[in-house]
Amino acid sequence: MSAQEAMAGHYVVSVGEALYDCLADQLGKPKEEVTSWTPYPGGAPANVATGVARLGAGALFVSAIGQDELGDQFVALLQERGVDTSGVQRVGQPTRDILVTRRPDGDRVFAGFGKAKSHEYGDCFLDPAALPLDKIKGADVLVTGTLGLAAGSTAEAMRTAVTAAKEGGSCCVIIDVNWRPVFWDDEAAAKAAVLQYIQQADILKEAEWLYGIPAADALEHPERVLEKCGSWRGVLVSAGEKGSGYAFHAPGGKLAMSGVVPVLDVAVKDTTGAGDAYLAGFIFYMLLSGGLDSLVADPGKLRRGVEFATACGAFTCTKPGAIGAQPTVAEAEALLPDQGSST
Repeated sequence: MSAQEAMAGHYVVSVGEALYDCLADQLGKPKEEVTSWTPYPGGAPANVATGVARLGAGALFVSAIGQDELGDQFVALLQERGVDTSGVQRVGQPTRDILVTRRPDGDRVFAGFGKAKSHEYGDCFLDPAALPLDKIKGADVLVTGTLGLAAGSTAEAMRTAVTAAKEGGSCCVIIDVNWRPVFWDDEAAAKAAVLQYIQQADILKEAEWLYGIPAADALEHPERVLEKCGSWRGVLVSAGEKGSGYAFHAPGGKLAMSGVVPVLDVAVKDTTGAGDAYLAGFIFYMLLSGGLDSLVADPGKLRRGVEFATACGAFTCTKPGAIGAQPTVAEAEALLPDQGSST
């Protein structure tokens, strides 16, 4: 059976922000010394949706996007990438733009917003009453970030979506803990909101900072993150150039599988969206393997899934921007040494 045949009828719902990362054209310069910026479409949930679709799985994106030129361009891009945009709500507020400076090595630094204050952008106004709940209940995977928890109606919509996914009975809920302080007015309130929200996850990514676990420890011992909540089935720890760790409960609830996958050696142009491509790769491999239960039943298959995810993230680093740099299955597999086809 081909990957395309295996993906038939399966789809991922991604809920959250769509935005433009305006990357500084001058590397190594602080915001005040940057003279020009190039906008690239992104936002973690949008990146995951396009990344999954690029690999060949079905993807539905749910968000609130401004009725402006940037919003029109973003919706057109999503559709061009094969993403179902029937869950996108068009609103009167502007599409979010974020200023991103870059270090000489290509790593990014979030430097603030462009045309509006954080709470004034369209992605803050997702209407819970207009969510495609039937599609969410029928999805194989629901993935969200956490930035939307900083906004009133969008926070409510995200919680409503998770509840619907749980009611569906067979949807795997994945939460990627995104932390950008510029989205929040109160760091303590942010942490409390995120901690409460992530208890609903089946798989969690990037949560170690919430529990005061140093990044190096979380990478080497990802099971220490998994131990923080008995209902999580697995955690992913993506540590950029240092690699990624994973820890999953085997069927029956016993912790049996954890490991660290090293980073792949590529010429880095821009790291924007690499973690989102990594997550999209893991989700795709999980679906291709028959779902989470099937994946965690085989420790070797689980590790190959994380390796494939690593390749997806690495490929994205070789080009500027997030969505435009995402790989096909063949492009990701080409980075995996001595394995042949992982899918």
